[in-house]
Amino acid sequence: DVFNEVDESADHRISWAELQQCCKKLQIELDNDDQSVFHSCEDQQGEGLSFNGFCKFVTLSLEKIFQEIDEDNSGYIDHNEISNALKKLDIHLPSRQIDGILKGMDLNNDNRIDFDEFCAFFSDIPSPNLQLIAKKWSSGVGLDFGSDIAPTSIPPTEMPLVQFMSAGGVAGVASRTLTAPLEKMKIIAQVWKAQTSSGRSSIANMFTMIWKGEGIRGLFSGNLTNCVRVFPTSAIVCLVYSRMIKYTPVDNDKNPHQPLWRFVSGATAGVVATASTHPLDVVRARLTVQDMSTRSISNYTGIVSALRRIHIEEGIRGLYKGLVPSLVSIAPFLGVQQSVYDIMKLRALDSAFAANSGTFLVCGAIAGMIAQTVVHPLDVVRRQMQVDRGRSGSITQTSLSALKILWKQGGPRRIYAGLTASYLKVMPAAATSLLV
Repeated sequence: DVFNEVDESADHRISWAELQQCCKKLQIELDNDDQSVFHSCEDQQGEGLSFNGFCKFVTLSLEKIFQEIDEDNSGYIDHNEISNALKKLDIHLPSRQIDGILKGMDLNNDNRIDFDEFCAFFSDIPSPNLQLIAKKWSSGVGLDFGSDIAPTSIPPTEMPLVQFMSAGGVAGVASRTLTAPLEKMKIIAQVWKAQTSSGRSSIANMFTMIWKGEGIRGLFSGNLTNCVRVFPTSAIVCLVYSRMIKYTPVDNDKNPHQPLWRFVSGATAGVVATASTHPLDVVRARLTVQDMSTRSISNYTGIVSALRRIHIEEGIRGLYKGLVPSLVSIAPFLGVQQSVYDIMKLRALDSAFAANSGTFLVCGAIAGMIAQTVVHPLDVVRRQMQVDRGRSGSITQTSLSALKILWKQGGPRRIYAGLTASYLKVMPAAATSLLV
């Protein structure tokens, strides 16, 4: 497949010009050494590479890189050698990310990579070099930015899905627990119109109000449900995305439509995961704000109690209130987040910034904040619908009519209520997921 893609003239031979053109699209720079190796693999000088010659060229290029990474000349690459190779290029990844790289390439599970395994993983690169391989390794850093609108990280191709699911689940629980007080304040701001005489409530005022009224437990109300939701969501995202990899070119860097397929795959995984776990999101929202609501409505005692009572009192539709704005927000959120992140990461990698976890964290945080700003009005509508128990005057209409009502209540300030708390969640959530 790689040979045919490079052979644009379809004459069953690859010329130096064709290889240069293909590598230019992949942002691979060829030098005089590459040209010398290329000509040494030709059957006859100037005729270009046959299929066997091309295979020899790729193998020789990979062999040179493998030997450069294999510091002790043992014939194997281990965890430390991967880490050292990346550090030489000023790329610093957490240990668990390097473990994921190693396990994704280690076909015989001996915790090291031989040359055959190395070739199997990178054989789809027409002219490999250490910088490109390091860039491919480092691009898989997945961080959790505390948003539950859509999966902001998808399984890196070099990391086994089970490991991604478990690591992502644990990191997700840690980041959500750390930012639970901010999540509580965000949801309260979204569903209650005013907390002060001016119609506004600062983060500090809201924190004080919750602390005095509910104590420390109040700051974490609803967090257990949010943490429980992490694991099935992560599992569904992994399952759906793995199917998309199998049937679409989402993992083919040479496909010109690969970014589009990556977006479609991420959106599909997000839609399926959101729809499947939405009842837990409804329960989370209600448990989070129930102590702030009127005392005439009895409180839920837990997750199971809330699920049962919502089903009895409001029917199955009650468990899916707010689903439409949740699903509608996924595509624009992912589109903006992915586009901004890709642009910023590319600029960072091509500039003087170090390609380390801190750089990716900042790029992802800014991208997540911009995406959250775009879809935040839909997030407010979702929360309004979720906490509604059928009281008079509550919002039970369509997403558009609900948005109009919120606009009449307070204009831009109303539909962007809680945005500050969302911003404040981003960095601690990402840092926690990076360290766990």
